[in-house]
This record gives sequence, C-alpha cells and structure tokens, in this order.
Amino acid sequence: MKIGIIGCGAIAREIVTRRSDVVALYDIEPDRCRNFDVPCYPSLDEFLSAVDLVVEAASPKAVRDYAMKVIGNGKDMLIMSVGGLVDRDFREELFNLSERNGAKIYIPSGAVGGLDIIRAAKIAGLSRARITTTKNCKTLGVECESRTLVFKGSAEEAIKKFPKSTNVTVLVMIATGLDVEVEVYADPEVHENVHSIYLEGEFGTATIEVRNRPSEMNPKTSYLAALSPVALLDSLESNVRIGA
Repeated sequence: MKIGIIGCGAIAREIVTRRSDVVALYDIEPDRCRNFDVPCYPSLDEFLSAVDLVVEAASPKAVRDYAMKVIGNGKDMLIMSVGGLVDRDFREELFNLSERNGAKIYIPSGAVGGLDIIRAAKIAGLSRARITTTKNCKTLGVECESRTLVFKGSAEEAIKKFPKSTNVTVLVMIATGLDVEVEVYADPEVHENVHSIYLEGEFGTATIEVRNRPSEMNPKTSYLAALSPVALLDSLESNVRIGA
C-alpha cells in the first residue's frame, strides 16, 4: 500500500513516524513539509498519481476541496477532518461517488471511543445522542475564569463555531444518524480534551467518556486523534480485527 498524506501537521507526523509506506505529501504550504523525509508534490494530480490511499489530515476545508477529486480518481481516502462532511448533500454525493468508483472512504474514531457500540446499537434503533466536549479556554480560543458553557446546539452549528475543535460532534452525528445534542465547555483548569457521549436506544443506554491529552505539536488536536489513523491503517493489513 502506498500512502499519501494531505496536510503536514501533527497527525501527519504520527503517521510518518509509525508507517514506512508513506510515499507522498501534499500541502498548500509546501514549507510545512520541509521537516519530513518524504517527497512533497507540487500539484494534487502528481500527488494522486503516486499513491493508492490518501489520508486527509489538514482541515474540513481540505475535505471539501479535495475529496471529490481523490475519490473521482478511484483512490481510497481516510478522512480525519470529518467536519468537512457536515453538509448532508456534499456527504451523500461523495459517498455515492465512492460506491460508483469502488473507492473506499475510511473515517477513524479520532478523539472518541465507542463507535463499535454505536454501530451495533443503531441496528436496533437509537433515539437520542448527546456529546459534551470540554477543553481548555486557550484551546478553544475563548477567555474564561471558570468552567463556562460556550456553545449549545447542533453538530452543524458547533463545527462552524469551532472548526478545529469539534470534529467529534460531526463524527457522532454521522455514526448515529441523529441530530446530536452538543454542548461545549471552556475550562481554564482542564488540560485535557474531554469528550463524553451519551446514547439512548432499544439496546438501553451508554455513556462513553474519553479524556485525551492534547498533541504536543497542536493542542487543538488530541493525541489519541493523531494515533487513530495509524490504528485504522494497521487494521487494514491485519488478519484479526477486534471491535471492527
């Protein structure tokens, strides 16, 4: 498998460090690729010609700008910035194109857990999903002296207000198929990225909480989120899959 990565940040660094099959990088700011011992391609077309699977590790905008072309070229794609899929029409068009072209789309668990529970519970029927996210004030780019509710609403609204910090809300929305209730808190005393998911359905109820250390390279990205694409890529080559 020949892997290419769009975006040369914290997530790309983890993948390149842990996978020897990354053969190409692409970034609209080529200087960001300078410290990687992997070829950086000047155009998206040249980049795509060199790879089998593309990892998007840049931004929701990168998903909207490049995903159609990646899938249209028959390349498999792993999407980290799931906020780029928040628009239902765009998402359905991309998924339909994937089916027509036989190109697979992978969306890793990122900074949350329990997606295996969600998939199983959805078969019986889910009736409610809520996610509460708490991050340090500086990470969210707001000022506060104590724990403060800075957002309450839908996943669609959350990703617009905090595009770098609430991708998990869109992930849960897509996974559950529900209008997810979202609350975002800023807390000066919290130095982890905390996500708590609550589910109700025919299966019963579930509460899933993950307390992630921020990535040292980019505090807006959880360390676990940076590792999740590595885990997914490893699972594609494994004969035994646990929780898949």
